[in-house]
Amino acid sequence: MDVVCRKYSCIYNDKAKCSRKNLGVDNKSDCDDINIDNNKVVEDVSLDMFSHEPDVAPYHHCRNMNINCKTQNCIFNKSGECFSNGIFVGSEKENAPCNSFVPR
Repeated sequence: MDVVCRKYSCIYNDKAKCSRKNLGVDNKSDCDDINIDNNKVVEDVSLDMFSHEPDVAPYHHCRNMNINCKTQNCIFNKSGECFSNGIFVGSEKENAPCNSFVPR
């Protein structure tokens, strides 16, 4: 499973990839394990995004990552566990929604 995360200020965010081993999604389909570091230096790629490719972590299959999901009406939730091939965590101001949520 590949977990892409746009919540760059989270301490587990490694160049848009989640470095956690266990991830939780709450019943509103938001990432339950956000740990924000307001002092974390986040690269601003908007200034030179067309002059060179931004530095992102390579794809890696997270075989050991467990994603516990409390969103009962998502098609990827099977007995409280996410069985999607990959998830995309968004970057809202307050929360970090699982944008891979698909209602049953």
